[in-house]
Amino acid sequence: MTPTDPPAVLEVKRAMSQLLRAQGHSEVGHVTCLHELSLQAGFENWQAYSASLRTAAGLPPKRQLTRSAQQSRLERA
Repeated sequence: MTPTDPPAVLEVKRAMSQLLRAQGHSEVGHVTCLHELSLQAGFENWQAYSASLRTAAGLPPKRQLTRSAQQSRLERA
């Protein structure tokens, strides 16, 4: 968790961690947790889900896409 994460992102991360511990899955990695959360929320990956949470909180994206990455995203849509 980074200090720049909005409260919604922090809450999602905490909830997943607590749920996994309660189910006895303490050995599951953090990245795996974030990926599963993203899939359950209907997103392709954590970066997309996190960006959506940041947008909903009125925060700018953590990083800007390069021009070629923006073009690739537009072509896939």
